[in-house]
Amino acid sequence: MSGFIVLVVVATITASVAAEDDYVLRATCDNKMTVYVDGVEQEVDGLSDWRKESQIPLPSDFKVLAIKCEDVGGKVGVLASAHNDAGEDVLVTDGSWSCSKEEEEGWTEPGFRESSDTWEAGDVIGKHGVSPWSKIGQISDDANWIWTKNWKAWETVYCRYTNN
Repeated sequence: MSGFIVLVVVATITASVAAEDDYVLRATCDNKMTVYVDGVEQEVDGLSDWRKESQIPLPSDFKVLAIKCEDVGGKVGVLASAHNDAGEDVLVTDGSWSCSKEEEEGWTEPGFRESSDTWEAGDVIGKHGVSPWSKIGQISDDANWIWTKNWKAWETVYCRYTNN
């Protein structure tokens, strides 16, 4: 009896959740943080513990990264950096961010226009590692703690970075 063996291979191909050219955002805020990428709230662990970094996938083609930070007493600040696959910084918190004490509709979304009377350059409080915080996770040493200029007066700030 002559016969043929037929071998059927069924393969399932699934797309990776994060593309190879995506970044990793490492961020914290003293005290409670909410992170948005292009208007979409990111759900991750650790957003209420400033002593630990939260790691958030960040598409390399993002338009706006927005962080709301609520202070519940003591020091204030937002600290973040994003890194590519090679570990190089692609953004750090510094004066290139815009911050406001007022939450405005659409502030987390691309296309939002910052008004000069409510938005200002992020005011640098100190470099990553400065007292009282010390080093946190793998956030870049080049990142700065930022807030609005009158940083002791506001309990909540809204900071955003526009990727040009």
